[in-house]
Amino acid sequence: MSLEQKKGADIISKILQIQNSIGKTTSPSTLKTKLSEISRKEQENARIQSKLSDLQKKKIDIDNKLLKEKQNLIKEEILERKKLEVLTKKQQKDEIEHQKKLKREIDAIKASTQYITDVSISSYNNTIPETEPEYDLFISHASEDKEDFVRPLAETLQQLGVNVWYDEFTLKVGDSLRQKIDSGLRNSKYGTVVLSTDFIKKDWTNYELDGLVAREMNGHKMILPIWHKITKNDVLDYSPNLADKVALNTSVNSIEEIAHQLADVILNR
Repeated sequence: MSLEQKKGADIISKILQIQNSIGKTTSPSTLKTKLSEISRKEQENARIQSKLSDLQKKKIDIDNKLLKEKQNLIKEEILERKKLEVLTKKQQKDEIEHQKKLKREIDAIKASTQYITDVSISSYNNTIPETEPEYDLFISHASEDKEDFVRPLAETLQQLGVNVWYDEFTLKVGDSLRQKIDSGLRNSKYGTVVLSTDFIKKDWTNYELDGLVAREMNGHKMILPIWHKITKNDVLDYSPNLADKVALNTSVNSIEEIAHQLADVILNR
């Protein structure tokens, strides 16, 4: 009970006391005095009740404001929680992508190491050395890219005097595909990789690329990349190391321009 409520209760109690003190023997003058006192007490009580009403109204207003502030705070907390969830999911997604890229790089290194081991064992087991032809350039590509780009490029390079390892020029019926590819990789000064969406899906092209990477890991700079109908993001997702190399691009250069630029590097023009 508040102080004002206590005052009001005391006044009502006094009014009742005065009323109870009025009896049949009360003189007119005393009765008048008591009635006047009751009137004053009732007026005082009315003022107290009015004040209590104002205080109650203020309390309700304050409570409403506090409730609204609390609701706004809850909304802000929910919004911040959602933002945090979105950020956490993005970080998790980025981490997964990073792990995938890291795994691809590790797999490439493992494959390159295995390639070196396989080549070393193969060389050791071949007790009778055979003379293998040497090439200026090994062309690694997807078969889907032959018609519109790779075959015309290989033909143009030959016309420019570049000795090209290209499957249609080199392979014969009955040849071991893997042995011929290994021989071409071992005996080529340079290797050009025609990166395309079809290239990155193929197992054989990945095998060839691993061989070229293995040569570079031994200190021989030889990979000359060509981007063919592929975006930088595609190359980044496939191999960040390849994306970092300066590459020729079929969307910018013609076949003749690409062939001449390759020939200039290979033949030291």
